[in-house]
Amino acid sequence: MKKHFLPVTKTARYFTHGNLDNHTKFIWIIIHGYAQTADSFLSSFESLGSEHFVIAPEGLNKFYSRGFSGSPVASWMTSLEREHEIIDYTNYLNSLVNSLNLATFTQAKTIVLGFSQGVSTQTRYIASSDFKFDYSVMIAGEIGKEFQENLPEKLANLKSLYLVGDQENILKPETVESHHILFKNANCTFKIFEGKHLVNQHAIDKILDFISE
Repeated sequence: MKKHFLPVTKTARYFTHGNLDNHTKFIWIIIHGYAQTADSFLSSFESLGSEHFVIAPEGLNKFYSRGFSGSPVASWMTSLEREHEIIDYTNYLNSLVNSLNLATFTQAKTIVLGFSQGVSTQTRYIASSDFKFDYSVMIAGEIGKEFQENLPEKLANLKSLYLVGDQENILKPETVESHHILFKNANCTFKIFEGKHLVNQHAIDKILDFISE
């Protein structure tokens, strides 16, 4: 048996909230977690005001939430052929940024946010991109495993916030602690918000405080 690979074109979907124009002060790229959809994840950010434009890309891998039934949901990757999965989604995210001409909105600050599985996706995206981001926000997830022994300078220098809920029920405490140690000498702030393994208004309020500092 021989294994082969063939790159193909795939149609991705994404959702936005707000208007992208010369009055936009903050551009958010929010990356959902495992078994979520981009539109449901984006709903948590609809309280943001008119100065904010939010982009929610959706993972390319789809599956049913309950075996062969239930609502379709998405993920960013599995361990099977992980190198190709990573290349596919980083290319997708870079293409999305380029298609929206985000680099031309120089008056706006750009925030890349990942939740749960989206944290590893987000950190790999940042490391692969030539785009200049202003903030990184990581919520209750692990950064890419290849970065956990030696944090790249691009991630270490970017002004970052790591958030975890005071009732976190998925992420292991030792994972949070290992990331605390990893980011100790980086430009990263750790904060606790009220809540479980989710993004709620308490978390968003912490983020707004962070980007306004």
